[in-house]
Amino acid sequence: MKYELKELNMNMGITEYEMYQDIPLKESGSTNLCNGLPYEVFKAYLESQLARKYQNISEYDTPTVTYIMYVNDIPVGYISLRTKIDNQWKKWSGNFYYVIRISERKKGYGTKILKLALDEFKKLGFKEIYGQSSAGNIVSAKVIENNGGILLEEEDGTRYYKIELQ
Repeated sequence: MKYELKELNMNMGITEYEMYQDIPLKESGSTNLCNGLPYEVFKAYLESQLARKYQNISEYDTPTVTYIMYVNDIPVGYISLRTKIDNQWKKWSGNFYYVIRISERKKGYGTKILKLALDEFKKLGFKEIYGQSSAGNIVSAKVIENNGGILLEEEDGTRYYKIELQ
């Protein structure tokens, strides 16, 4: 199997659009704003996501870079890396979030996409990152733990993790 992360870019087309359509609009605390959009506005969606790379940290967003994971050249999910977070973002969501398309779940891709993203964090100079999962989301907790996640605490139905990068 060939696994590859590609940073979101304006050359993405129908196969990436179809992946986004195979990810629910709302699920486990995340929102896929591309779900249900007509293909004609996909480029505008990509543009809006690419602009997030240059955001300032605010209550609503933080600098974020999104990558799509391809398995044998087929897009199976995306992971977004928050490259700057403050204490609010550390508590609310951490340095990353990811989603695997419905048709490709239960194949270990969540663990793989996070593993590949950890390499990207290292390239950016990170020594540690933070993440979280809902206490009831066993799959997400396992993905983080499979990638070295250390449980810091569980509070109000949320599990908070730290991953130290070597």
